[in-house]
Amino acid sequence: MKDQSLTVSEVLARAERVIGLEFPTPVWVRGEVTGLRRTSGGAVFFRLADPDVDHAALDVLAMGRVMRDVDRVLESAGLGALRDGVELRINGTVGVATRQSLLRMTLLAIDPAFTMGRLAVVRAEVLQKMSADGSLRTNAKLPIPPVPLRIGLVTSRGSAAHADFIHQLERSGFRFAVRTAHTSVQGDEAPEAVAKALAMVAKERVDMAAVIRGGGAKLDLSVFDSEVVGRAISKMPVPVITGLGHEVDRTIADEAAAISEKTPSAVGEWLVARVKDFSDRLGRARLVIGTEARSAFQRHRQRLVSAAGTVAGVSTSLARQRDLIDHVKGGIADSARRKLQGEEQNISNLGEWFSAIGLNATLGRGFAVVTKPDGRTVIRSVDQVSAGDSLVVRVGDGTFPVKVEGQ
Repeated sequence: MKDQSLTVSEVLARAERVIGLEFPTPVWVRGEVTGLRRTSGGAVFFRLADPDVDHAALDVLAMGRVMRDVDRVLESAGLGALRDGVELRINGTVGVATRQSLLRMTLLAIDPAFTMGRLAVVRAEVLQKMSADGSLRTNAKLPIPPVPLRIGLVTSRGSAAHADFIHQLERSGFRFAVRTAHTSVQGDEAPEAVAKALAMVAKERVDMAAVIRGGGAKLDLSVFDSEVVGRAISKMPVPVITGLGHEVDRTIADEAAAISEKTPSAVGEWLVARVKDFSDRLGRARLVIGTEARSAFQRHRQRLVSAAGTVAGVSTSLARQRDLIDHVKGGIADSARRKLQGEEQNISNLGEWFSAIGLNATLGRGFAVVTKPDGRTVIRSVDQVSAGDSLVVRVGDGTFPVKVEGQ
């Protein structure tokens, strides 16, 4: 019996002919980059995965010259270097890599507009979702402290952005205290790393949090266009200020933060200006208070001088009134004394006069007083007695009884 089996090379050759018939010309394919790696010769290998179908992926090869052209196109579009996680629309030929026994696409060109559009779509979806649940403006509603001196910094420690930011604060002369939470700011793990760094800062006693990184392309900044970073900012207990090194586009992080500046240096300048404004207002208030205090002191001092003069005048007047009172008092005393002496003499004279006209003196001159037997009821009229009444007659040297015999 004749052997009907095919050799490996025959199978690969047939597969290549079939694929050649199915894909006679270059085609456009879209998908998400995974497993990107570059060789020392400039070639790039990655897999283009279907984001809607699990485990569906196509191996892609970009030769050195073509890859340099692709990188140049990406840079011109502001997207930066190709990396994992980016959605692409690429043009290339489909064939069989016989050595690996796999289907492979050879990259010829890339559509940067598609990538930019996908980034914008994803960004818009996240913004709409966060806006709908209210988390997009949560951080912006927090009150901005008037003197933000304690800063929680989320950045790559030792980077140029870190150095620029610290330099801005140090040269201000204000006593800023910075607690730095180190994080990577690019790569697949960067969004989660930034979120964890923000969570660390949230546990510190800080006035504000700053999220910064140096300038970069859109693909580099897509870390901050992620939902995980946006929601991490919305959960911060203090206001967040961003400075992500881009001039035009605003990332999700910028939209979710209370304040957005263009660069790390600009963030430092904003913080310094905020503290300086308070310091200036404090200085102006100190001057106003000093001026008002001195003016009030002068006004009250003048009032005290005027009051002292008034008191001195009153004291002089009181002294004169005191002398007058003493003089009047002396006159009153002398007058009262003379009056009393005169009254004493009058009383003495009256005493002598009363003695002269007194009862005993009158009785001694021959008069008599007739009373009832009780000695108290004086007989002043004949109508008071009747025949037979007993009476008492008092004369100068005694009394004697009498009886009325007839009228």
